[in-house]
Amino acid sequence: MTLRRLTLAAAVLLGCLSVIFVAAMGASAGMPDWSGQWENVGGTPDASGGFNQSLDQVLKTMQWGPPNRPELQARVDKMVASERKRLEAISRGEDPGGVDVRACTFGYPLLMLDSPLMFEVLPTPKETTLIFSSREIRHVYTDGRPHTPKDELWATPWGDSIGHWEGQTLVIDTIAVKSPFASSESEGVAVMAFGDVEGEQTITILSSQAHFIERFRMLDKDHLEDQMTVIDPTSFTAPWHLSRTYQRVTHIHRMVYEDCEGEERNPVVNGRFTLAPPPAEKPLPATAPGGAPPAPSPAPQ
Repeated sequence: MTLRRLTLAAAVLLGCLSVIFVAAMGASAGMPDWSGQWENVGGTPDASGGFNQSLDQVLKTMQWGPPNRPELQARVDKMVASERKRLEAISRGEDPGGVDVRACTFGYPLLMLDSPLMFEVLPTPKETTLIFSSREIRHVYTDGRPHTPKDELWATPWGDSIGHWEGQTLVIDTIAVKSPFASSESEGVAVMAFGDVEGEQTITILSSQAHFIERFRMLDKDHLEDQMTVIDPTSFTAPWHLSRTYQRVTHIHRMVYEDCEGEERNPVVNGRFTLAPPPAEKPLPATAPGGAPPAPSPAPQ
């Protein structure tokens, strides 16, 4: 190949790379800035994994009103009555048991609707990731791919999410959701309201065929909004439309993860997550009498 042809080929390659780079930079530059930590408006977290507000306050703030089918509503009413009796027993100083107040996994849609968890949003042209302080992650693919094929799809607590951008609004389509406590994919997903340390109430139970559409956008520099539509003909008489608003967490500037099983490094103080110093180091093994170090173990024969 002559020098002239090599020069021409190099120029063409450089031009192509420049176009790709500019396109990539333009796409990144057009993404919204949702950096920082966010938390649900209407409830301040308590140390047990719920809200400081009472259950009645949370129900009023969240404005729950799913269009349950009559047979499902009867089932929900029965569960609510049972829960109310349990709360009354607690108010009398009794311990009815049966509730794990330190929930390590919320699953979708509770992560977005009714959890006291902080989360971060990382938007990119091909994928947006939502990372929660419970160490749960939602992956929303925006590269044009369809949902996972049926023969490769199985339900998870976070579902299968794809999406696209409409200006600065992220539209998310989610299917294949199951309860994090379910033993099979056919079991329903209970949507609950959480109040203070002992308060929770089932609102509806979604079928394994529930389909979720979200419109996620920034209202102002300190508030995000998630407008959600839940389509579930098995459970509802009509689509369920609801929205949640999240406010920017201003007193913490990095993710603080929940720790349900081990060392408590993020105690909740006055309804806000805080950072605690690491615990003191454990003392070294005790010395032998007289201050001498422990005698070494005999060497193997």
